[in-house]
Amino acid sequence: MRIFLLVISFINTLFYVLIYAYYDNVLNMLGITVISASLQNLLKTFILIIAGFSIGIMVMLLLNLKSDRSHFEIKNLLLIGIVPFILLILSLGPVSNLIISRVFSGSEKMQELVFYLLSRNVLWSVWFGFALGTSVRPCFGNRRHKHAVNYVLGENNVMEPKEKL
Repeated sequence: MRIFLLVISFINTLFYVLIYAYYDNVLNMLGITVISASLQNLLKTFILIIAGFSIGIMVMLLLNLKSDRSHFEIKNLLLIGIVPFILLILSLGPVSNLIISRVFSGSEKMQELVFYLLSRNVLWSVWFGFALGTSVRPCFGNRRHKHAVNYVLGENNVMEPKEKL
């Protein structure tokens, strides 16, 4: 199952990277040409987040971490994903222009540096998607369900639970 998910995630990653690379051609093929620029940027951002998520899932599947059950680690998402999430929010629209003009109004080089860092929403989208993907911890193999009880023969041939839950 792990190898199957790894192959599917790899194909998914290639698919979304190709969609991003040929985004304008895909829109023309689908006949969708009358979309506002902000909606196109939002769609590109979502495509990159999904591609980053697929890459993060592939990393977690390759690491093959042993755990009792599948879960989502919110602590990992907060540690790895908070910086790209904030910068992704700041990179969209007039928020970055406000920050640049108000905070860094004295130095032109600092304005250019901050503008360059905030305008890289491709980087922040993939990083945030990667953080989402690495926060998912899939578990495969023998699972112990809470409702399952195993019995063994005890004293006087009486069935007793193997271990107390």
